[in-house]
Amino acid sequence: MIPVLIVPVLANADRLFEMLRTIDHEIGTLVVIDNGEVVSRHRLTEVSWAHVKHRYLWRMPANLGVATSWNLGIKATPFAPWWLVANFDVLWPAGSLARFAAEAGPDRLLLSGGAPPWCAFAIGEQIVSRVGLFDEGLHPAYWEDIDYRRRCDAHDVQVVESNIEVVHSNSSTLAAGYYHRNLDTFGPNADRAAQRAAQGDLTSGEWSLEARRALSWD
Repeated sequence: MIPVLIVPVLANADRLFEMLRTIDHEIGTLVVIDNGEVVSRHRLTEVSWAHVKHRYLWRMPANLGVATSWNLGIKATPFAPWWLVANFDVLWPAGSLARFAAEAGPDRLLLSGGAPPWCAFAIGEQIVSRVGLFDEGLHPAYWEDIDYRRRCDAHDVQVVESNIEVVHSNSSTLAAGYYHRNLDTFGPNADRAAQRAAQGDLTSGEWSLEARRALSWD
């Protein structure tokens, strides 16, 4: 069983529903974080939940961003031995979730074989305890995975690159209207990630009100 599946979504919820229809393995808790008020509760009731024991749709008043959404999902389910985190625009080929369930665990960070690999990944409780959570100062998207991998390397935590097949419609959010805004935010986030690396900063970072407002995709 997959203890928890965390899926943030900002735009183009049709992709989310396509993903939900491909779930073919038991999931203890599904957490959908709706950052753009785009997920219809009515449509959710039409989804077959044969493989999902508990499900939550959290509609946010503003866009939390990627790192903050990932962190929220982990914080809200603190007793899970590991978490599967996925982009809303992936599809699960038959057997791929079963492979995550078999290969993931409390002591590893397991990346998918999708493009990019971080479009779906499993992170264990021991990794979170050792490395920490994701840097919420990287808002709203990009570089949070690169920053985390650097911190894993510094802690001698192996990042396992699997060949678990995941079909990913890359950059669906950008295509849904955020392409030009990303041009303004990608650079500042790259600078922050580079500065943290240069300083050897291994902390989870800190959320900044000023950066949150300046880099808003709301």
